[in-house]
Amino acid sequence: MKVRNILDKINLAAPFLLAEEWDNCGLMIGDPDGEVRSLALALDPLPEAMEEAFRKGCQALLSHHPLFFRPVRNLDLSSTIGKVVRMAIRADMAVLSAHTNWDSAEGGVSRTLARRMKLTAIVPLKQSRYGPGGMGVAGELPAVTPLHEVLERLKRAWNLTRIDYYGPTDCSILRMALCGGSGGNLWPAALSMKADLYVTADMKYHDSLDSVRAKLPVAVIDHAEMESVTLVELARYLAAPGELEVMLMDYRALTTPLHV
Repeated sequence: MKVRNILDKINLAAPFLLAEEWDNCGLMIGDPDGEVRSLALALDPLPEAMEEAFRKGCQALLSHHPLFFRPVRNLDLSSTIGKVVRMAIRADMAVLSAHTNWDSAEGGVSRTLARRMKLTAIVPLKQSRYGPGGMGVAGELPAVTPLHEVLERLKRAWNLTRIDYYGPTDCSILRMALCGGSGGNLWPAALSMKADLYVTADMKYHDSLDSVRAKLPVAVIDHAEMESVTLVELARYLAAPGELEVMLMDYRALTTPLHV
């Protein structure tokens, strides 16, 4: 399978039109006509992920977070980005990204997380301008559930090691809103949809404070833990027996945890 064919498959699952304007998705490094038999799928395009992908015989690395966020003014080959660029060119490996297009896709990050929590009547928190999908979701649990049970269910369903909760501890939850990754700015949307709990990562102190004061409890989760579980679905979609093998990289084995 050619690199361009992989990009086409990504575009079907998570249309690049869904990406935020500030984002950078698609081909980062490589030849669109390059042949790929094995594709590595990682959360971050780190040198360790590239090395592991090369050892496993992959011809390309697809990461959720993009290699290039901003215009490159210079390329220091000793930097993290520089090391990845050098390895990719030396090994003739392509580097691709599916970021906020995967976040907003109907089968992407937030919807995968919602399905793992068995939410129903799912709607986007921020509707995409380009059709179905959007950032974050709101939906209902199967039944009204005590908070402590919801938090435990989150840990099991999303394979979490910790949750930082802000709000009353004696409440029950029916309607839940969530946004995979950095969704702190979407808490007003969750409030407007009458959510009983908002779950996201990287929420700033004042956003958490304002949310709780507005009577919307917040559960803040590690960014990597929250998003990494959704890559299983992307791997399943892209894999094509006899044409493309997809190898999912374990981010915990490739990086030093931020929480110890």
